[in-house]
Amino acid sequence: MKTGAMPVGHLTAEQVRSVLRAATTPPPLAGGRPWRFHCTPETIELYADPVPVAWDTGTEHRDQLLDCGAALLNLRLAIRAQGCYPDARLLPDASRPELLAVVRPHGRDPAAPVDRRLADAVQLRRSNRRPFTPATVVPSVQRELRRAAEIERAWLATVSPAQQPQLREIMRRAWPDAPATPGSEALLSDLDVEPDRLIVVIGSLHDAPLSRLQAGQALQRVLLTATAAGLSAAFLPQVVTPMTLRRELRQLLGGGLWPQIMLRLGHGTPVPQEARARLEDVVTSDERPFRASRLDPVPRRAPR
Repeated sequence: MKTGAMPVGHLTAEQVRSVLRAATTPPPLAGGRPWRFHCTPETIELYADPVPVAWDTGTEHRDQLLDCGAALLNLRLAIRAQGCYPDARLLPDASRPELLAVVRPHGRDPAAPVDRRLADAVQLRRSNRRPFTPATVVPSVQRELRRAAEIERAWLATVSPAQQPQLREIMRRAWPDAPATPGSEALLSDLDVEPDRLIVVIGSLHDAPLSRLQAGQALQRVLLTATAAGLSAAFLPQVVTPMTLRRELRQLLGGGLWPQIMLRLGHGTPVPQEARARLEDVVTSDERPFRASRLDPVPRRAPR
């Protein structure tokens, strides 16, 4: 089966395939294929897949919106790298909650150097669960990371060393059976084995679907900025899962932001690239629609 990519706006069919490959590169937080794309002669549409009946505050829906936001940020950067402007409209139709964004590549707009650096970092970004080195993240890079989140209308808060003991207690309540041993895949061990590491939380002022979609774009811009600076990142998602502990984390950070995702950042060793979705599985077009059976919900793995 051929991909549904077709010429869109000022992009050729091959350029569309290239930007869609970039969009489908981020490994989803909850596994599966949380998004799909549809090409029209003028736009690339981003859909949630499986289709939500209605967005709620559950973990799966939050992860899906973060995943889709990350894919959208990659799509925008890849279009800029092709010399076009990505005019993106988020949640454009209230009667279709599955339609998350419509992106119109139009005009000739050379990419700024920072956009090219981030677009080049798309293929290099990895989630790194291995121990980090003792090297610290310098303040200038931390400022870049905060600015990256703010560009996407989200915020990045740093968990200070003084706050980390309380964060450990929150994590233990979120994951009470996790062993804190070196080399363990348990998320709790990230703080116990490597204390005083850079722990950041990406949050939003609101907890609505739009805010989560923006937080997903901010997450990916932060991750790509970290990659371009030579940093590694690991997800620490379980603290933002139970609502009671999420509120505790919110209070720890000052009470102004809704935490959407937590990251551990530092200097790590290289890790292999993870498998990505095939374009023919997630892309359709006006010329090549999906079979009706494809719209059935896709099984999703448990969160990593």
